[in-house]
Amino acid sequence: MADSYVQGSFTFSCTHAELALIEEAFEASYAFMAEDTPKDPSPEFLAAFPPVNSGDLWNGFLAIFPDPDFPDFGVEFEAENPRDRPELSTVCLYSTTDFQPDALAQLIRHCCQETLRQAPIGFEWACSCSRPKVGEFGGGACAIFADGMVFKTTGAVLNDMLSRKSHAATAAESRNGWSEDPEYPVADWQAEVADGGTRLGYWAWVALDRA
Repeated sequence: MADSYVQGSFTFSCTHAELALIEEAFEASYAFMAEDTPKDPSPEFLAAFPPVNSGDLWNGFLAIFPDPDFPDFGVEFEAENPRDRPELSTVCLYSTTDFQPDALAQLIRHCCQETLRQAPIGFEWACSCSRPKVGEFGGGACAIFADGMVFKTTGAVLNDMLSRKSHAATAAESRNGWSEDPEYPVADWQAEVADGGTRLGYWAWVALDRA
């Protein structure tokens, strides 16, 4: 028997009012998962998650989940107010087992409109397995904007790469056959390697420089 996992961990900043909406969403999720009835949603929450019909105040919120009968975000939720920016709240969402990208992205899009109008929020996730089963490893990323979301999985990226007619066709779009990040020219990395300044592979060098 094999266990499959979806894992992720990320943080972002938002306003205190947006954090209040996120906290209310998690409280409702906990109540529903405990087969309890949450307290009535606040007017601000109803504005963020408009009911599909007036007969059920919660169906707009439940609609963000792939399965409305199982409204679980699959993560641990923490929040704090950073000392250097007390006007903002910092949210941390993480899980090593059942991270739910779709519901989390919808949560942020509905609750953080003011923040998203200033800049998008994004996160990554990983899929793994307790046994080396083919097709159980991968991951993806999501970028959330005020007016929508973009998802990309590693499987889709790989399929796109494999759809190329040849390596030459791919290499023709890069420099000297190397795929590169435009902000980090391969030539700079090669110069450091030649000078003995690094033993890192190109993409590890990019990741270290970004960090």
